[in-house]
Amino acid sequence: MADKVLAAVKIGPKQTELRELELPDIPPEAGLLKVEAAGICGSDVMSYPREDRGHLIMGHENVGVIAKVGRVAAERWGVREGDRVAIEEYLPCWHCEWCHVGEYRLCKTADHFFDPNNLRFGSTPLQRDPGLWGGFSQYLYLPPQTVMHRVPSGPPLEQLAMALPMGNGVQWACVEGEAGPGKTVVIMGPGQQGLACVVAARASGAHKVIVTGTGRDGYRLDIARQLGADATIDIQAEDLRQRIADLTDGRGVDSVVDTTNARGTQVIVDAIDILKHKGGVMVAQGTPTVPDFPLGKLTRKYITLKSARGHSYQSVEIGLSYIASGRYPLHLITTDKFGLDRVDTAIRSTGGEVSSTSIHVTVDPWLAIA
Repeated sequence: MADKVLAAVKIGPKQTELRELELPDIPPEAGLLKVEAAGICGSDVMSYPREDRGHLIMGHENVGVIAKVGRVAAERWGVREGDRVAIEEYLPCWHCEWCHVGEYRLCKTADHFFDPNNLRFGSTPLQRDPGLWGGFSQYLYLPPQTVMHRVPSGPPLEQLAMALPMGNGVQWACVEGEAGPGKTVVIMGPGQQGLACVVAARASGAHKVIVTGTGRDGYRLDIARQLGADATIDIQAEDLRQRIADLTDGRGVDSVVDTTNARGTQVIVDAIDILKHKGGVMVAQGTPTVPDFPLGKLTRKYITLKSARGHSYQSVEIGLSYIASGRYPLHLITTDKFGLDRVDTAIRSTGGEVSSTSIHVTVDPWLAIA
């Protein structure tokens, strides 16, 4: 193995450059991943224009092969060199109340809203030794608190890189949104997260899966139907409330999962209106500020409001099983692949700046540099 590693380093808002970095020594409690595929998340699109704590390597949807592993780490993780794994973005403390009950995604150490200087794959600066904290690099450092999953053999690497979006789909649509037999669920937004929710809801045995989008989403709404959605609605061309009434015989839906990250009140109002008379569930992204939130109507309809905040370990495991099953045409979602020299293009493509048909984009650190 060479003593240098090539990485795409974010040096400023919407600025990335290739650099050669030092490969670190691996202590007994840590490891090193040879990155084979790194997915572009919607959160990468949002963070790319922002100032950071310093130069950093982005990329937190990482799949690869264990290149080196220390003795203590190998025993803790149950892996050996040569094993292929998917890595979660979280680097939790493993000793707080949330970690002890298996909800490490809620650990303060893993949450930059509580600790802006926390360690997290894809957002930790180079000055934090050993610097290799992101997947847009040929190698990724694996500290002791790493969360990893053994991945199935067979699926293409770009589909395995969807482990975390698929985990989100299971968590949001099924765990939080309670999709399952007899339930009708609306998924707002046909992006990579929304389409993962379609797969999860369909696999759960939901009675009816409905996906909403806008006029520019025709291509993605068609993919949603191919993934198993029973109906799709262009909210700019159709009356959302009337279509839902027609599709549910006037009953309304059991749950709404918002994956749009839309800013404003309309998404909230729409969700509350199309939920059933009493007892529906709404799963919200939670990032926008909503003025004049219709709390009274939400209360009168006895709606449960939940937050879409990442995924549990089990949800990622279930998502990987869906990828491994081959039952879903996930190749329709994995639309683009770029090398390290085109990370900027990869992020912009995911955000719709370069291509209107890009959905889940991956970076292959070993593609030849143009």
